[in-house]
Amino acid sequence: MSQYLTTEDTIYVSDGIQLTIPLIIRASALIDGYCKREIGVKAYTERIPLTYEQRGHLTYAPIVDVLEASGRVMTGLMGNFFGAPGFEPIVDLSVIDIDKRLGTLWCGSSPFGSAYTELEIGYTSGWAEIPDKVKAACGLLVNQLASNPNSNVKSKKDFDFSIEYFGNSMLTPEIADLLSEYKLRSFR
Repeated sequence: MSQYLTTEDTIYVSDGIQLTIPLIIRASALIDGYCKREIGVKAYTERIPLTYEQRGHLTYAPIVDVLEASGRVMTGLMGNFFGAPGFEPIVDLSVIDIDKRLGTLWCGSSPFGSAYTELEIGYTSGWAEIPDKVKAACGLLVNQLASNPNSNVKSKKDFDFSIEYFGNSMLTPEIADLLSEYKLRSFR
């Protein structure tokens, strides 16, 4: 569960609004949903296909560290006679060259000289310190949630329990602009 502000980060909210953990968690969850990822450092494991040039792309960037990797070679020692080869651990992680900012990678050959077709990589991704833009966006969302908990409700009928909403998001264009560089962009 993400928390992009603490109760002491009062500079990000309007005067008179008390920062509480439930408000921070709700605002942080809205940010995670919009960005389609957590902003803080988190561990991921994913399988990625490689091109013939041994290039691939990890989903979540920036990359903090590669924890482990294994690869599937094009053909095993006996060819593909007994089926497709399985994943072999890559002991020397220096054969994987990663652009940590973008998540693109290049992988060398296996110890037997065969090219890899697919990698399974365990890595950590995110920002160790929550960026100020994310804190500001979280503060704006806390302001919205605290001032009117049902700010997105257009009309509410109690007799038949129907609720009509203005839109599908509480994120204003200002908040979306603050979060634009942290939103997940798929390269596949």
